Amino acid sequence: MKRVRITGPARRDIANALRRSREDFGGRASERYRRLLDRALQDLATDPRRPGVRAIDDIRPGYFIYHLKSSAKAQPEATVRRPRHLIAFRVDDSGDVIVARVFHERQMPARYLD
Repeated sequence: MKRVRITGPARRDIANALRRSREDFGGRASERYRRLLDRALQDLATDPRRPGVRAIDDIRPGYFIYHLKSSAKAQPEATVRRPRHLIAFRVDDSGDVIVARVFHERQMPARYLD
């Protein structure tokens, strides 16, 4: 398994998503969402070309996005009914996954991957 490195902007994105989850849905839901995010990051570390990964070369060459719903099925004990976030990442020369941003599916990736 390769390493996952999370950039500063992505850390802030994750913190904001979890804060919003806590505010809108409560602490237990926020914890389930955090576990789903962790699961998705582990899944990407295991296989950054896994099903659900999509290249976004038209937005940023060499980058990919991965919707959390692709990892939700693997975690039935902590079900998140409708995950809404995507992980934008690239794979460096050593094969490590570099998480650039985590954004809501309604947001436009081009705005966040300058």
